[in-house]
Amino acid sequence: MPIAVKTINHVGIPVWDRRVSLRFYRDILGLQVIPSMVDSPNIVWTKTLDGTMVHLIEPADGENLGGPHTAFEVEDFDTTVEALQGSGYPELSDPGERHDGQKCIFVDDNDGNRLEFTTASGLRASSRVADALGYTSESGENVVVDSPSKIKITTINHVGIPINDRVECMGMYRDLLNIKVIPHQIDGNTLSWTEMPDGSMVHVIDPPKSIGPRGDGRQHVAFEVEDIESTAEALVEADVEIVEGIGARHDGQQFLFIYDPDGNRIEIANRGDHSDTPRTVDENGYTSENGVLL
Repeated sequence: MPIAVKTINHVGIPVWDRRVSLRFYRDILGLQVIPSMVDSPNIVWTKTLDGTMVHLIEPADGENLGGPHTAFEVEDFDTTVEALQGSGYPELSDPGERHDGQKCIFVDDNDGNRLEFTTASGLRASSRVADALGYTSESGENVVVDSPSKIKITTINHVGIPINDRVECMGMYRDLLNIKVIPHQIDGNTLSWTEMPDGSMVHVIDPPKSIGPRGDGRQHVAFEVEDIESTAEALVEADVEIVEGIGARHDGQQFLFIYDPDGNRIEIANRGDHSDTPRTVDENGYTSENGVLL
């Protein structure tokens, strides 16, 4: 039975030093620090305006930076666990449960991308509190640091995931996770767009022809804002380099790219409207317009 994915619950982003990272994610991008519901002291929990989370993950051993991951919220956790256990995908973890009652399980896709599957957050009341840097304890005063940011990130628009074989990767994202393949809205055919019921997306991206000075930029998180131009102005005021954009896609979506202090590629975009696109797509995401493959 295919897994019923609802939305992106959170992303995990590897960082070296939370003090540096929070100046970027909290003070510039405007994310709010919240108490962590795990016991790992190296993870900072933050959230966007709609509650979608961004977990900033320091090296557990202080020396080796981990990799990113995407966490999908599912309709039925027990069915998801059963499907994953029968799927044959590698590095399947045991199911776990967090302090707020959220259940979770991890697995890798065939390209080594770490994926997590969860219930909703906040299923059980918690008295946990966090200090200004996100260090969490069971009691005390919860410290909320007001962000000076003018940027208002509403949610996660999509994640970009690097893959090696588009047809093979669809066994995970299209067939097992039941995420809908839709026509992409860029030029060329270097990636596939897939869309969840709430409109958030997973973009699976083919290997690049060459690697730039900043490395392979396929892995990224795209934060959604309502006003891309005022966001760009705020980034410039904060001395954040905009490395690409403002650009526009064929569904009207505007976007720009930046990097965080640890070299993680970040996209900021508004929401496009591709509900009435003239483009068509095959089962693997290869997109055509007027019957011609792009």
